[in-house]
Amino acid sequence: MPEKVKIAMKITSKGNSGEDSGRKKESWKESFHLFREYVNNHEQHVGINMDDKGHSFGVSDKAVRRQKLLEQSIQSAQEIEKSLQLIQESLSSIDKQLAAYIADKVDAAQMPQEAQKIQSDLTSHEISLEEMKKHYQGKETAQRVLSQIEVAQKKMQDVSMKFRLFQKPANFEQRLQESKMILDEVKMHLPALETKSVEQEVVQSQLNHCVNLYKSLSEVKSEVEMVIKTGRQIVQKKQTENPKELDERVTALKLHYNELGAKVTERKQQLEKCLKLSRKMRKEMNALTEWLAATDLELTKRSAVEGMPSNLDSEVAWGKATQKETEKQKVHLKSITELGEALKTVLGKKETLVEDKLSLLNSNWIAVTSRAEEWLNLLLEYQKHMETFDQNVDHITKWIIQADALLDESEKKKPQQKEDMLKRLKAELNDIRPKVDSTRDQAANLMANRGDHCRKVIEPKISELNHRFAAISHRIKTGKASIPLKELEQFNSDIQKLLEPLEAEIQQGVNLKEEDFNKDMSEDNEGTVKELLQRGDNLQQRITDERKREEIKIKQQLLQTKHNALKDLRSQRRKKALEISHQWYQYKRQADDLLKCLDDIEKKLASLPEPRDERKIKEIDRELQKKKEELNAVHRQAEGLSEDGAAMAVESTQIQLSKRWREIEKSVMVMTEDMPLEISYVPSTYLTEITHVLQALSEVEQLLSAPDLCAKDFQDLFKQEESLKNIKDNLQQISGRIDVIHNKKAAALQSTTPPEKARLQEALSRLDFQWERVNKMYKDRQGQFDRSVEKWRRFHYDMKIFNQWLTEAEHFLKKTQIPENWEHAKYKWYLKDESLDITGLSDELQSVIES
Repeated sequence: MPEKVKIAMKITSKGNSGEDSGRKKESWKESFHLFREYVNNHEQHVGINMDDKGHSFGVSDKAVRRQKLLEQSIQSAQEIEKSLQLIQESLSSIDKQLAAYIADKVDAAQMPQEAQKIQSDLTSHEISLEEMKKHYQGKETAQRVLSQIEVAQKKMQDVSMKFRLFQKPANFEQRLQESKMILDEVKMHLPALETKSVEQEVVQSQLNHCVNLYKSLSEVKSEVEMVIKTGRQIVQKKQTENPKELDERVTALKLHYNELGAKVTERKQQLEKCLKLSRKMRKEMNALTEWLAATDLELTKRSAVEGMPSNLDSEVAWGKATQKETEKQKVHLKSITELGEALKTVLGKKETLVEDKLSLLNSNWIAVTSRAEEWLNLLLEYQKHMETFDQNVDHITKWIIQADALLDESEKKKPQQKEDMLKRLKAELNDIRPKVDSTRDQAANLMANRGDHCRKVIEPKISELNHRFAAISHRIKTGKASIPLKELEQFNSDIQKLLEPLEAEIQQGVNLKEEDFNKDMSEDNEGTVKELLQRGDNLQQRITDERKREEIKIKQQLLQTKHNALKDLRSQRRKKALEISHQWYQYKRQADDLLKCLDDIEKKLASLPEPRDERKIKEIDRELQKKKEELNAVHRQAEGLSEDGAAMAVESTQIQLSKRWREIEKSVMVMTEDMPLEISYVPSTYLTEITHVLQALSEVEQLLSAPDLCAKDFQDLFKQEESLKNIKDNLQQISGRIDVIHNKKAAALQSTTPPEKARLQEALSRLDFQWERVNKMYKDRQGQFDRSVEKWRRFHYDMKIFNQWLTEAEHFLKKTQIPENWEHAKYKWYLKDESLDITGLSDELQSVIES
């Protein structure tokens, strides 16, 4: 029995072996044959000894049952072996397949059907192994089977691990690294956002950079969130070999993104606020700096004069206006300071960037406003001194005028009354002398310390005061009368008579007249001018009335100025006449020759017998047409001389030539009108006549476009009038010729060929068009001339009114010079009212002068 058990155990052991299937089958067969041999031998042994042992049949039944059990065990073991083998092969195949997928970075999402199949196979295998394990659990004879099942389950775990790796997205690591790289790049640019300047351009550049980083974080946000979510799922599903490490990396990515987002957002808000404040502060600072610079430049310009400025009132007004503007600009300075403090709060530790700008601005403010204040104070002080000086001079001058008037009145009184008046004035003279000395000292101090302009202002006043005071002092001491009024009036009359011809010749300017080529422009009035100037000097020495002395001085200066201007103009005209003398004499000779020819033609016309010889008339007409080119040449020479400044010189000759030409041409035309139409008006002759009229119209058009008629409205009105008159006469003559052409039209067209007829009709159309255009030009020029003449007439009328006003104003001004006159205030008010009335007239005169 023990041997039978050993054989059975051996069979079982063979069945539970984990060796390869070939060896297992051979082992199973060998064990089974041994067992069968043992059973057969045992049955024989039992049959032989059946009689000896009463229970032989019972043992035989047990052996048969045992055999059946063994056979079932063998069959079961074979089936298990086969199942395990299939599972092992399937796992190996899946393992290789997953390894290939993982190596090729292919994930389950890319092959959903294959992944589902693998998932199903693994699930089936796992269930099978669990059921096998439960079936053999606790059986002593199944240790080997259990061991094989555990091996298969371990393999199953490895393959399941690979499957989880296969389920993990293949590009997860790449996406994780790319997200981290983007965040690292953003972090690398963070130092560039640190405040380096408050200049608008720099802050704007930093803000743009910050916005770009902000956009980068916004763009990568969804990717980071997806990577974090995917990472959490991978960790949760254990689709990685090291879940803890992956969890830490994902967490670090999230913290990194949140930290960068907070920093970029905060810096963006700071930069936006900084830019807003910087922009506003810069605008305010630029405006204030420009005002300071402009004020400083103007102040430097105004204070650069040596001494005191020429226009004191204007300078004081500017200084006060600048002072008011400074008060207004203080508001801007305060606003800038407040903006700077707000900006320093935003900048934090970088507040020195703003402090430097504010400090520089404050320095400029103090420097400019202090200078402006000092300049204004200096001007006000100077103004005060000048007002005091003027008051002193006015006080002394009034006394001198009163004293002079009293002396004039004393000449008409009795000797005793005159003596009493002189005593009184001598006492007053002694009383006012200290005032005069004090005023002289004040003037000397001002001239010494306040510059050249102050000297120019003070010196004439103090000189005049000294002269008048010396004169009145001498007159009071001596009691002599003033110069007779008739002598002064005669001087004024003589000097005015000389000024008028001088002014007339000056008005000629450098324009040459014909006389300038024929005479030597000598200084024929030099002696008269010198004599009048000497008489004026003598009168000034003898007159005590400063107002009269000033009038004489002004007229002397005017005479001297006009005389010098005329000498200069004469010199220029003499030089210009010498330069163009050759052209002038050539023009004059040709013009005289042409006038002589016109006289000859006129004599021929007058000597024609009755009835007139048509052949001779045509000869005269042809001769006149030949002279047309000479006339044009003379006109061109005249235009050249006019451009060189001799317009006035050629004007009379041109007028004479044009007038003579029109008269003769008109006479010839009258004679040709009576000639029969059939004589010579063949098409070619008719076309030539039209061409001549077209040429005449072109010449008139040139005259209408000449510089004389295109000048300013009031320039050379007389010359414009002569030109327009000449053009009108030409147009009247041409009108008659055009009427003749139209009268001959039917006869001329009857004898033409079709081509000749087309040319004639085209020439006639051109003639009509040019005739209308030239007439329109003439009407426009004539209308413009008429309007200018009307304006000029009104101008002369207004000038007459203006001169009358000036005369009346001068009369009343003389009366206002006498303070004792009870109508003094009334005269002043009258002059004030009249000056307001004359303002409009003055403006109108100015507009005419400018035109």
